[in-house]
Amino acid sequence: MKSSQFRDLACVIFLMTIPGSALTLPWDKDMQDQPSLKPQDSVFSVNRSSVPVGGKDRFSPPENVIELVLARLEAGRTLINPVPKSPESLGRGRQMYQLHCQVCHGEQGRGDGPVGLKFVPQPMELNLDYVQLQPDGQLFYTISHGSIAMPFYRNAMSQQDRWHLVNYITEVFGES
Repeated sequence: MKSSQFRDLACVIFLMTIPGSALTLPWDKDMQDQPSLKPQDSVFSVNRSSVPVGGKDRFSPPENVIELVLARLEAGRTLINPVPKSPESLGRGRQMYQLHCQVCHGEQGRGDGPVGLKFVPQPMELNLDYVQLQPDGQLFYTISHGSIAMPFYRNAMSQQDRWHLVNYITEVFGES
């Protein structure tokens, strides 16, 4: 074996003993180390002095728990459900519930969904008087802007679908 072949073979053997991560370029982990958004994070901030355009929610996202509670109460006083309860509305609300809510709140709305069981505290039981006695606007606000542990769904479903969901929650879980 020539000395150049021996040297090349020695280099190959040496390189094979080095862990693969040591040979990567320094920017190989950029995708892993980048800041990422969770689905419930807002993509943009809302200017508090902006005027809403027709069809948009007029409440801006709360910045703290006190704002959340006050805005929820205000929504309960001022928002009127524009969607009448009907079999079609309840059917659409059921679809929205199964798609977005059931994994946490459970099939019967008891806060015992497979994902909800992992949380402490567990998700709210939707058949409790605390939920059922809230005005529709307050429930709509909670669905739209979330709660302390609940993510918001204003970007996940249309305004109309959120009202259908309110109808479903008050009609189906209100009977329990």
